[in-house]
Amino acid sequence: MITLVIFSAGLLLGLYLDNIRSNEVYDELRNYELNTESYLVEQAFWDAFDINDCSMAEKRLNSISTEMVELGYYLNSYETKSIFKDKEFEYLAQRYFLLEIKGYILITELKEECNLQNDVILYFYNPDDSSSELQGYVLDNLVKQSNGTLDVFSINKDFDDPAIKSLVIYYNVTTSPTLIINGKIKEGYTNYPGIQEILDENSS
Repeated sequence: MITLVIFSAGLLLGLYLDNIRSNEVYDELRNYELNTESYLVEQAFWDAFDINDCSMAEKRLNSISTEMVELGYYLNSYETKSIFKDKEFEYLAQRYFLLEIKGYILITELKEECNLQNDVILYFYNPDDSSSELQGYVLDNLVKQSNGTLDVFSINKDFDDPAIKSLVIYYNVTTSPTLIINGKIKEGYTNYPGIQEILDENSS
């Protein structure tokens, strides 16, 4: 009987913590979506009146990119600590990945239109792959050392979504991890010096 009570209490606590983590991710997703939509409306306004304010666009996108990193941490926390792998997580993950793709498109356009010097890495991974996990740590360190000059967008290459499949086909991604570093494709795990070498090529 005591064992049953303890088990039930643990189950309820797990459900409660799951709900908290879920609400946190929802809140972060909503904030990011609103900020992204605000940026798009703002850009449409500037375009309609033939005003090109690259400095403001760069500032807004840097802010959005920072929020995206924080959102990724929230989602990863939900995935690793949750006892229940349910449809709710799949829904949150899909929204997150689609926002990542939108962010990647926006930053790529800004690089072309405003000559933005930020480095961009598109990171395809498999959540069950140890090499992908190690690659994630390397990318986290690179971002921390970049002083805001590096944007990393992470995509689960096997996630069932048409937009993700289009990216996978376009870049011919067949293995994980795969990095698209300023347009250059690197398959398999790439260490810190290897990535930094490619980034330095872009700045030279």
